Amino acid sequence: MSPVFSDGREQTSLPGNTIFEYADSLKERVPTSCGRTGECHECIVEIKRGMGSLNDLAPEESFLRDNYRLACRAIVEDVHSDVEFATLRRQPKILSTGIRRSAERDPRVVRKGTVVSIDGEPVDKYHGVILGLAGDIGTTTVVLNLVDLESGETLQTSSFENPQRFGGADVMNRISYDGGDFQGELQQVMLSSINFEIGSMTRASRVHRRQIYDVVLVGNTTMRDILFGV
Repeated sequence: MSPVFSDGREQTSLPGNTIFEYADSLKERVPTSCGRTGECHECIVEIKRGMGSLNDLAPEESFLRDNYRLACRAIVEDVHSDVEFATLRRQPKILSTGIRRSAERDPRVVRKGTVVSIDGEPVDKYHGVILGLAGDIGTTTVVLNLVDLESGETLQTSSFENPQRFGGADVMNRISYDGGDFQGELQQVMLSSINFEIGSMTRASRVHRRQIYDVVLVGNTTMRDILFGV
């Protein structure tokens, strides 16, 4: 039996196993919110080698092109050839330091006693911390910061490759893809990835996502419009 590879690790291939099952064995985290039924379109992986060793595209994968598959629908049929896959969650190196400068603070979210208000409107009781999320949605890389809005401290930083690349490597290709038959797929995979990272960051800081009261996301006009479904 030939192995299935991911991120330098390997697992002996077994007939009938999906890429998702191999990801489980290799401790690769692949997002899903549909119970692996193919409906959420979140478990996209890139097949680096061995595309011909997999089954044909399932109906749920009709929006994918090139060497991209849904991990829950891609089955290794030829166990005598190597297969290598990569999740869309690889973490690139990012610039995480800079020059601090003072700035006048005029926060939208404030606490008065046990009440949290946004723009002067009470929205919640105070639960120990007031958090904000800041994100840079780039064409190739996404960076998210979980910030304590009271102290200004960055609690967690997460970076990952933009998971929309199955729609094209550059802005023009993604505009073309999103304007075609599969409008909304790029938005869905980005929102899924952001939600996935929010869960990881809040767990690492032992806080809850309901304590995030403000979100600021920046990006070029294409990334912005795709994200908000404009």
